[in-house]
Amino acid sequence: MLAAMLVAAVSCTNRYSATVSGNISGLDNSQIVLEKLNYNKLSVVDTVKTDGNGDFRYKVSLANEYPAFYYIYRNGVKLAGLVLSDGDKVVVNADTLGSYSVSGSAESESLKYVDDAFAKASAAMVAVLDEAPEDMNAQLSRIYVNHKRDMLKHIMSNPRSITAATTLFQKFNDDLPLFNESTDIVIFRSIYDSLASVYPYSEYVLALKDEITQREKEAEMNAKFDALSQQSFPEINMNDIAGNAHSLLSLEGNVIILSFWSIDQTEHKLFNQELSEIYDKYHDKGLEIYQVSLDVNKASWAATVRSQNLPWISVNDGLGVNSPAVIAYNLEKVPSMFVIGRDGDILARDVFETERLEPIIRQAL
Repeated sequence: MLAAMLVAAVSCTNRYSATVSGNISGLDNSQIVLEKLNYNKLSVVDTVKTDGNGDFRYKVSLANEYPAFYYIYRNGVKLAGLVLSDGDKVVVNADTLGSYSVSGSAESESLKYVDDAFAKASAAMVAVLDEAPEDMNAQLSRIYVNHKRDMLKHIMSNPRSITAATTLFQKFNDDLPLFNESTDIVIFRSIYDSLASVYPYSEYVLALKDEITQREKEAEMNAKFDALSQQSFPEINMNDIAGNAHSLLSLEGNVIILSFWSIDQTEHKLFNQELSEIYDKYHDKGLEIYQVSLDVNKASWAATVRSQNLPWISVNDGLGVNSPAVIAYNLEKVPSMFVIGRDGDILARDVFETERLEPIIRQAL
């Protein structure tokens, strides 16, 4: 029974396999290393010895039925790249400088095309950098664009080739990935959809899915930052005493008095009376008042707003000094007040004297 279990275990382990054979010219009775690409890093599979003629043969145990990337190395030099699937019988003929041919695997041939194209583009960039011509940036850009165009043509012509997944991750250095434009996310999604239909659990396809998720999060975050950069003043969105939401940014284009106060401040209750006179005088000309209460007791605040019959937008989120608006406007004391111009610029801060405040508003209008 034990013997049967061991046989079953070995059979299960070796259920999927491929054979790699070939010749490495100049490597008689020498060792080469077979490595597997695990998403973004290589791991050694085994060391293989060539015979007296440089020939070798090795049976590779595969983890599953999906194609996987393997590379043959010698002293840190890549001799060949392979894509192995169950049942493949791949033949490689290579030299010690990295020049090789491969047969018996269409995917391996596709990988060779991609790797050769990238090596050629990289070499061209190095040559330009060494020469340093006056139009160096233009030449580098041309090499980059042409290579990206070629790789895009390749992956869109072969959307179900597993090599499309790794092609999308090509980069000349850490600061120069090949597909790093925000619009490239469309390409990533297209290739993922194609590959997921045939290799849904491939580690490379799952990595592609993770990359798409990460890029979508970054795009969403960048969109939020762009929106904030286009705002001339921070947004506040709170409810009034009736529970209706009011956006401060919706008032943009008007002259706005943004007031932060508390009902516990008797002096500000008195100032509200002076603000009412200014509001009545200039509201029809484009003045708006957006008043934020920093009171935790919303019921008491609502009662005060009603008793004072305040005609402008009065809002409260019940968070007191922990309100996000306090952070957004870097408040250090209450009451605080800002005068915001029609173009969104802050024209004045904490001007509570009517004789000083009114000329600022009149000029802004």
